[in-house]
Amino acid sequence: MEKGTLNSTTSKRFLPYYWEELKKLLRPAGPLVVCAVYSFVLIFPRYHRKLFRLNLFERQFRLPEKMAVDGLWFLLLPVVIILILRLISIAWPKIKETFPQHRFRDFGFRLGRGVGWRDVAIFFAIMLGFVLFAVFQKDFARTYPLFELARESLNVFLIWEAVHLLHMFGWEFLNRGFLLFGLEPKLGRWAILASAIPFALLHIGKPELEAYGSFIAAIALGWLALRSRSFLPCVFLHWAVAFTMDLLAIIRSGGFA
Repeated sequence: MEKGTLNSTTSKRFLPYYWEELKKLLRPAGPLVVCAVYSFVLIFPRYHRKLFRLNLFERQFRLPEKMAVDGLWFLLLPVVIILILRLISIAWPKIKETFPQHRFRDFGFRLGRGVGWRDVAIFFAIMLGFVLFAVFQKDFARTYPLFELARESLNVFLIWEAVHLLHMFGWEFLNRGFLLFGLEPKLGRWAILASAIPFALLHIGKPELEAYGSFIAAIALGWLALRSRSFLPCVFLHWAVAFTMDLLAIIRSGGFA
């Protein structure tokens, strides 16, 4: 009888103990999953972009087509992951202990606080000085616009910038939405620095000044995203700076062909 009681007691203690141990193992899984998905989203289209080809442009528009496809990919896969987390959280509420973010708004899908948009104007004014300096550097003048045919006419330029905006939306969601807000619960404000590192590394190959500046820009964009609780101000700021850079580079080279 005592033996049976002992086994019963041990059984009751055994399951809760290992359940608690399992939860301890799963607690850091949230940021690890975010980083794994982030890496996959960046790597996969480099080798399999043809799977996502959109025949929206003629042959000479291949770069905008590539940018559009990449932007959609950067956006869609994390969205699918968030949807899966959302469904799991409904069926199994305890998953929230591992993945506190399980709603789109948790990853910055919201308009943001008004102060964020005010900060966009301030940051843009600051960045404008750097842009004016950069367009007089030879490596920037040779690099921008990334799409060479954008120099040919205003119409092509506007098409390019519209596609660039789509790309920026997906790019900023991936970096300042999915990655930054995905790391924030465990890292707090240090998530800004953590997300800035891969962002800067992805600028290797760009003009040297831009490569170094991308790390500082990533910290500023991360701060803006957390302050406004939205990645949308970052989309507009990043695109506005790129648009201005392209336009000034064309003007400096003599205008549209």
